[in-house]
Amino acid sequence: MFESALEILRCPSCRSPLQLGSIERKDDEIASGELACPACGERAPIVNGIPRFVPAENYAASFGFEWDLFGSLQVDRLHQHTLTHERFYLEMGCTPEDLRGLRVLEAGCGGGRFSDIVLEAGAELYAVDLSNAVEKNRELHRRHPNLNLFQASIEHLPFTPETFDLVFCFGVLQHTPDPRASFHSLVPFVKPGGQLAVDIYAAHPKQISHWKYLARPFTKRMSRERLHALIERVAPLLVPISRRVRSVPKIGKPLSRFIPISVHDGFMGKVPPEEEVRWAVL
Repeated sequence: MFESALEILRCPSCRSPLQLGSIERKDDEIASGELACPACGERAPIVNGIPRFVPAENYAASFGFEWDLFGSLQVDRLHQHTLTHERFYLEMGCTPEDLRGLRVLEAGCGGGRFSDIVLEAGAELYAVDLSNAVEKNRELHRRHPNLNLFQASIEHLPFTPETFDLVFCFGVLQHTPDPRASFHSLVPFVKPGGQLAVDIYAAHPKQISHWKYLARPFTKRMSRERLHALIERVAPLLVPISRRVRSVPKIGKPLSRFIPISVHDGFMGKVPPEEEVRWAVL
């Protein structure tokens, strides 16, 4: 965290301004120490340059595990694709020039897929995630001067209201315990005249018959490590089968829904062939 961020930080419990306690610096960054609320006594440790407003282990731990393994896979500049650029600017309806110089809040940053796009455009980014995926984001961006990372809950954000020109939340709301409450918790942090951008899964009656929902009663009882190992074993076998089935005219894509691996138009044919299995595993 950079000390300049302190001016917009607020206690997520009582909304009072936060103060720095005992700290250690590394170059121009606050590398460790704590933030303290003089009003209610709340304290947040700063570990590896990231203020932690939530316990290390929480319901999002599986996402932290996921992005620790795959955090860089969806980053365009590290691979031969432009999928993240295309998705971000399609959903935002803006250009990189529109973002330059803005103060942006990313709610649910994960390993930094979209963070990379925002920083590349020249915005000042405050990125938050409930999981320890913030560590992967930090590793990816190596103390970028325009990036402040926080481990915190979307429903209890540690910022001053009406602070950000843009607040966005992509691929996250549907995974929170209460998506409606999570959405409403973002609204106060947008400046008057600013923008709030979110996305959610489409509501579709056929989704309940999708293989992943049928498998969920079994997979949710498995440890994430065991489930990941299983998927790693079967993916190299199932991806080629799914690819062949999908090539059948008219009926191929509907039939492929019954093959228990995620192979779809979002990445098939758009990433290098050698990466298709990794995307399917993710």
